[in-house]
Amino acid sequence: MISILTFLFFFIPLVLYFFAAKIFNQVYIIFYFFLGKLSFDFRFNCLIFTKNIGILTNEIQEIKRSKIKYVQQVKTSGFKGNRFSSWGLLIKTTNQEYNLLSYQSYDKTKWLGNVIAAWAKVKYLPLLKESGVRSQESEVRVN
Repeated sequence: MISILTFLFFFIPLVLYFFAAKIFNQVYIIFYFFLGKLSFDFRFNCLIFTKNIGILTNEIQEIKRSKIKYVQQVKTSGFKGNRFSSWGLLIKTTNQEYNLLSYQSYDKTKWLGNVIAAWAKVKYLPLLKESGVRSQESEVRVN
């Protein structure tokens, strides 16, 4: 009798909880894909980027221009030689790191990385598209 009650009141709700969490995660990813919007606002002394996912979230972060050390292109998925690789952008400041983009094309992240680095007057650290390693041009300072 106790084992049946344990099964009914403990095991079944536990399984349903993890099943519901998995479904919620998939719904969130679908909302993010179809309703997600990322915007950048270049001000004189700060970069403001906003993440909107429909009516669910509205995350606003501000990065001071004077605190940016460098802008780095990072590989977010795929392996060496994989055709389905994706890239992202990382901004390193004196206090923390900000992941601006993820799962984007190489050209999009390279373009935006150069724009942000030129605005902030810091180094842009790109990756080589084929190998995913740091390129020699990453030592060049953007003015």
